[in-house]
Amino acid sequence: MRFLPALVALAFAVPSAAQPLPNYDMEELRGAIAQKDLGKIAVLAAEQGGEQILLERFDGKDAGTPIDIRSAGKSITALAVGAAIADGALVDTQVTIWPYLGRPRGEPWDSITVGDLLGMSSALDCNDWDRKSPGQEERMYRTRVWRDFALDLPAREYERDAQGEGPFSYCTAGVFLLGQVVEKATGQRFDNYVQQRIFDPLGIEGVIWRTSRSGEIQSGGQLTIGAEALLKIGRLVLDKGRWDGEQLIPESWIRLMVAPRHQLGQHVHYGSLWWTTPLRSLRGYEGAVMMKGNGGNIVALVPTYDAVFVVQAENYNRKDAERHAFTALTAMLGALEAPEGITAE
Repeated sequence: MRFLPALVALAFAVPSAAQPLPNYDMEELRGAIAQKDLGKIAVLAAEQGGEQILLERFDGKDAGTPIDIRSAGKSITALAVGAAIADGALVDTQVTIWPYLGRPRGEPWDSITVGDLLGMSSALDCNDWDRKSPGQEERMYRTRVWRDFALDLPAREYERDAQGEGPFSYCTAGVFLLGQVVEKATGQRFDNYVQQRIFDPLGIEGVIWRTSRSGEIQSGGQLTIGAEALLKIGRLVLDKGRWDGEQLIPESWIRLMVAPRHQLGQHVHYGSLWWTTPLRSLRGYEGAVMMKGNGGNIVALVPTYDAVFVVQAENYNRKDAERHAFTALTAMLGALEAPEGITAE
């Protein structure tokens, strides 16, 4: 099985050893989770080659009980945009958003494109990582109508680089607006469109979307969903948009969606609402594509192993949440046999 040659060829360097991850095997990992050494990890799941090989629950709840994966849900919005383009509802990522949202305001607002919002690089003065930012997501949640909040955000100083990219600024409000664009373009409420276009073909049910007090669907994350559903979404992307013999999402969109657009750290890249970063294996480091959310919620796709891994956790707002999730991912990857004929990075 081959997936995204450009991704597999990424020359990921070895992450800094300043704070190396614990080198757990699976039994040691289970013990650490039971002792709460890794906080509140609730579910571990994995599949390889389309076959589920692991699904374990650690919080005492029923196996299928969904968990809020926070911003990992943003990656599903990227899939919805790709579906809308494939359906002819959207032309491409270069279309500007204001004709769909009905709020022209002058530059640089009027030049914000679907692609800008996908890459967290729009002119919106919005940075979730800065509590003083006008668009910081907690400010949006305090309002009744999120659409008005997002559309009224001021613009920041903005200039595109030679590749046409604006500066990166992590903005949930912008991803919420993407959902509003998809609604207008498709003529369907965002959750209904995603259910019909993506979830129903995958056999996914019982997903819970957060809404504003006025009933708007939060396409910017905070999606409550089960681990088995996340394995299916990961497999859909790993198989380049194909599911059960049907091309649900164009392969060209999958390639574009996960292609790195911004380098956020020595080993961390951001594409179109998807992340790329390496995972340590027994033979080196493997390139991986990820959905990532607050609390240590991660879905990791490892092409060289033809595998999907899921960590669902409730370590919300903890600085060590992602580290604990990567500890679990490393142990799960280490439990698999290395594929023949494909080398690590």
